[in-house]
Amino acid sequence: MPETRHYPYAARNFIEAYANTNYLRPLRGEDLDRFYVERGVHSELKSLIGELEAGAMADPPNNTKSLFVGHTGCGKSTELSRLVSIVSSPAEEHRLLRENYLPVQYSVSEVVGLYNIEFVDIALSMVLGIYQAMEALGHTVDDAPARRVYDWLYREEEETATRTRTMGGGVGLELGLGSLIRLIDVRLKSEGVVREEIRTRIRKYIPELISLINQAIDEVTAVTGKHVLLIIDDLDKIQPLENALRIFREHVRSLASFRCFVIYTAPISLLYDPASTHVSQNMEIHYMPMFRVRTRGGDQEPPDAADVSTLREIVYRRVHPSLFEEGVVERAIDMTGGVLRELIRVIRGCCVYCQEYDLGQITHNVLDIQKSKLKGEYYRMLEHDDYKWLRRVNRTKSRADVNMRHLESLCVLYYPNGKGWFDVHPIVRELLAEWEREALPTDTQIAG
Repeated sequence: MPETRHYPYAARNFIEAYANTNYLRPLRGEDLDRFYVERGVHSELKSLIGELEAGAMADPPNNTKSLFVGHTGCGKSTELSRLVSIVSSPAEEHRLLRENYLPVQYSVSEVVGLYNIEFVDIALSMVLGIYQAMEALGHTVDDAPARRVYDWLYREEEETATRTRTMGGGVGLELGLGSLIRLIDVRLKSEGVVREEIRTRIRKYIPELISLINQAIDEVTAVTGKHVLLIIDDLDKIQPLENALRIFREHVRSLASFRCFVIYTAPISLLYDPASTHVSQNMEIHYMPMFRVRTRGGDQEPPDAADVSTLREIVYRRVHPSLFEEGVVERAIDMTGGVLRELIRVIRGCCVYCQEYDLGQITHNVLDIQKSKLKGEYYRMLEHDDYKWLRRVNRTKSRADVNMRHLESLCVLYYPNGKGWFDVHPIVRELLAEWEREALPTDTQIAG
């Protein structure tokens, strides 16, 4: 059993454990200091830091655009938050980053939502993100770009003679920057017909919008003396998936045209999309690997394996080891396939159950209850033809047999090791085995 002193912030009761296992919120601020565990080879931070340092020393600065790609729930947002904390760190070893970069991190879901997003929405969110960061820092900046955007967002379809406007954004000249930001924020959260009307208008101004964003970036650099490091999170969660892929397929040159260092999260399917070569010619691609909890042959990794140890440490920093029956954490790690968010979610479900029934520890029986719930979630999403695809992946581990929908839904996971391999999620593998036992011989035949 790990020593108590190693886990000073770990929960000692299930109410605290519930708070420490919020799987929907990436670690930020104090939580980074309390719960963050270095991922070693499973982090792209070292590579990103190297690019930032090289970019800062280049003359002129090298404003690299990067894609941060990985499975949903693998911890990308937390790693990007960690990057921001490193860039802002007072430590001498990070002085080059601190003196040269102003990190601006935000989630696109918090600004424009996730459903049916277009490039226009992302570009407008950049305006909001940049100005909100400057307002928070108390800097006075030229707000002409924000006023121009305000003018676009609140312009009616037909302008009347009694409502005069100027090219500089005549509406709202009496508003302060804070009021402008809040009004832009309200408009970007519009839905339905209003949002489509805004998009239709602004699509005609995309080159000008990009120019305005670059003006704002240049102003921030002039005022702060630092290069903007723009981190746009949750683009990989845009629904439907085709919309997310379309943004990168059709607008990669525009996404690469901003005069700052930008990191975009992206769906893992983009790596296997026919347009991926075109994207990689305009952006650096950083893949965040999965934790490997089983071998390619399907054997469970031993408890002292590096990846299993890291995942166990992540759990123990949030929930004290004394709250677990022996072997429960290792079982939870194995059954969630190395998907970090899923692991934390299962642990949280166990904590809720133990609190509800006044149990002293998370036992194997409690874990089995959460496993049944997770199994039910996957069962509901899988149809007859899905099992045929998954059976082939389970047999071949080959990219050729992977349906991208299964990759995005975590039914199939990619594990890097050399060229890597694909495998069926452990829970889904159990469902597949049940399907194979129950299916008629004619149903289990594999096409091709």
